[in-house]
Amino acid sequence: MVKRDSHETIPESVSSRAEEDSHNDVQEQMHTAERQSFLELTRSIAGLPLEQSAAALETSAAIAAVSLRAAIEFLHAIPVAAEVLQPAELRSWGELGRRIAMSDFEAAVSFFAYGVEGLRSLPRTLHPLIFQLCSRQMILSSAVGRDTFRNVPPIVTAIADSELSHSLLEVAAEISRRSAKHSSEFLNATQSVARSLKDFHDATVTAKALELAAAFAARAGGIAADAWTALPEALSELKPADALRLMGCANDFLERGGGAALHILLSGSEILRRAPEIFDDWIDLLWTVGAHGNASLVAFVRCSPRFIRLLSAEADRARGVELSRRVIRLTKEIAAIDGEAALASFRSSARARAFPSNSSKRGRAVVSLQFVSIRARVAATSRSKRGAVMKHCTAAVTVSPSTPCSTCSGSTSKR
Repeated sequence: MVKRDSHETIPESVSSRAEEDSHNDVQEQMHTAERQSFLELTRSIAGLPLEQSAAALETSAAIAAVSLRAAIEFLHAIPVAAEVLQPAELRSWGELGRRIAMSDFEAAVSFFAYGVEGLRSLPRTLHPLIFQLCSRQMILSSAVGRDTFRNVPPIVTAIADSELSHSLLEVAAEISRRSAKHSSEFLNATQSVARSLKDFHDATVTAKALELAAAFAARAGGIAADAWTALPEALSELKPADALRLMGCANDFLERGGGAALHILLSGSEILRRAPEIFDDWIDLLWTVGAHGNASLVAFVRCSPRFIRLLSAEADRARGVELSRRVIRLTKEIAAIDGEAALASFRSSARARAFPSNSSKRGRAVVSLQFVSIRARVAATSRSKRGAVMKHCTAAVTVSPSTPCSTCSGSTSKR
């Protein structure tokens, strides 16, 4: 019971009903005020061109079905937004806010209050792409789409190249079909990548990079963001001709998957920096290995940097290049028969070449014997025994580099 004074009490149920009625009255008054404000705002846009007025009214009605407050904020922003956006773009902007309102009314109100002032300084040709990108992102994540709408204008302004920005937005929109997060990461990396490409002072390199990014986006989706982010490191210290070779080969290997192409982009850049003479031989080897599956291909690519670093340690560069070519050639012959055997041989060659300089001749001789032995043995051994043969040959090189593998010596002598 609720006491009114010392002589009278009121039942609690009566008090709660009174409070509820009072709350409902306040809510009704607020809704009435919002409706009146909404009607007044719809009258205020009558001075706009017919197409823009129609777009604003139709879109505000759709937003009001979700959130009346968001619709009112949208109408508040219309007079300024109409100076920047075309009728179709007004509809697209309102649709973005409506999607946000479906999950968060307050966020939608803030979105419309933020406005479209950031788009005023951008070329109008970019507006449709920006709305397309944000719309696709919001299907997957409204938060990512909202952030992208705010982040794109400063990114485009920093790039200061409308054609490049147009191409980048097209790639980001393609990535957003599969991943909102990766398309956002792609955009966030564009400034550093654009600076790296401009350092070449070669429009062909920039065009090839955009072609590669578009191919990654179409074939590998989100991996395009990883490849785009890796470009500055991959192209660092390369000549324009070598950069074009690298990106061209990575593009070709996309048929083997985005992961394989990304590894080739990273490992291939190191080979081009340290020993560009063997790059084409290395690529030919990878095509041969790739016939056995992506697992073998990626394993080869990942162990290639170690192989090339040992080449750099050779005192005589010409002899080191010749030795590397011989190793790659023999590995390619083995790979035509068995991918696992070729991988084991390639890895063991790096270990054999790691001996001190005073035993370099011995190491090179063992490498040659190792490859010939394994190649002959693989050709003559059934598939079920190849693993044991490879393990034995690799152990022979590791433990006793100066002694030929006894298991394979017979095959070697016959050859």
